[in-house]
Amino acid sequence: MSVKLVFRRLFALLGLAPAALAGSLVAPPGFNVETHPDAGALLLPLPDGSDLLATGAFGAAAIARRLPDGSVIPFATGFGSLAGAALSPVTGDLVVGDSFFAPALRLLRDTNGDLDCLDAGEDVPHPAVLPLLSNGAAPLPFELTFRPGTDELYVSGSTPFGVFPVLGVVLEVAGGSAGVFAEGLGFAAGLQWSGATLYVADVNATDFSGRVVALRDLDADGDALDAGEASDFASGLSGGSDLVVAQDGSLFVSGLFDLGTFTGSVGHLLADGDGDGRSDGVDEAFLTGFSFSAGLSLEEGAGGFVPGVRGDGLLVAGDFGFDGDLLVRTAPFADLALTGTVANNSAFTLTVGGEPGAGALLVLSLDQQGLTLPGLGDLSLGFGAPHVIAGLPPLDGAGSSPATIVLHAVDALVGTAFTAQGFTLQDGEVGIGDALDLVIAP
Repeated sequence: MSVKLVFRRLFALLGLAPAALAGSLVAPPGFNVETHPDAGALLLPLPDGSDLLATGAFGAAAIARRLPDGSVIPFATGFGSLAGAALSPVTGDLVVGDSFFAPALRLLRDTNGDLDCLDAGEDVPHPAVLPLLSNGAAPLPFELTFRPGTDELYVSGSTPFGVFPVLGVVLEVAGGSAGVFAEGLGFAAGLQWSGATLYVADVNATDFSGRVVALRDLDADGDALDAGEASDFASGLSGGSDLVVAQDGSLFVSGLFDLGTFTGSVGHLLADGDGDGRSDGVDEAFLTGFSFSAGLSLEEGAGGFVPGVRGDGLLVAGDFGFDGDLLVRTAPFADLALTGTVANNSAFTLTVGGEPGAGALLVLSLDQQGLTLPGLGDLSLGFGAPHVIAGLPPLDGAGSSPATIVLHAVDALVGTAFTAQGFTLQDGEVGIGDALDLVIAP
């Protein structure tokens, strides 16, 4: 797609863009964030292109189904607290966890093909009974996943609040029975397989520090209870909820929380490049600005979920209390820098940055309310007040395109607040860059 076509697409979207809760989530350069309100948060994508959404509230939770055309229909009801969902790759059965109402595991089958599990016999207790642990209680589920290519279901969870000591485990459910696959956890949370390794997020029940544990059944005895079969891939985290494994071997973890700012984040754990069994580096602030980051889902193409126009991935993240999701897409690198002073009778320079040769766009707007361009991402400004959209020269060999602005004799505008935001255009894609909130000084 040519740069001209991208400009036309962007302008068309500006005319159609609805107001949204935009601009609160911060991602690194090379990723665009889109706030996506919906009937609920993403629970599980289905093979036919529809999605299951977690809806309702604690004690009155339900599942809705968003069809490929965007319409939403009821799918299943009567849950106390949804605790994961997984689709068997062998039978196609859907298993849903409930950490408040019994049974803890429910088996859902759409037997009449009407796209829901609301009819008699379509929503039944799972035949497996979760085992009692040494403190006399069965674990409450948190997350479910099937081992790829098998009908083996793995369930993370911990014994109920008020039962001591707190015992966290991963269970294996196969053939209608459940047994302990791994133990020694606190509040056991998100699960995902990567090859022969099952990663689980875990939070210490005493100090609430988080870690990611790698589980491997090295002796093929059906569990990871033996010495050396459970090891920390990363530890000392500020929490841990859901996790996903990228095709480059790195992990993204939700449920991290900064007590200083009282905000949540999604962290990025680098792959184990040196072979010591641990992440080579931890970035707890890969995505910031959540109330409390929750469920994660990752889709990757050949380019992977890496920053820049060569990336090809989408991370879907939930935020506690928000009916919908935050969509994080790979995109061209884009940023914006200010030099000089924004003041009457002065000059200042705004420089759009990115990869050399990319197109550049600068927007200045008196409307500082962010909006969302569906399919592209959140902006930090709007177009409901006077604004300027300026096409700049392509980024030079250093990856920058500057625009110098002179404010001459603008006494009447002193104290005026406005927002500037930079964009890059590359290979038919738009990178949404940094935004600067500025005020014209005397």
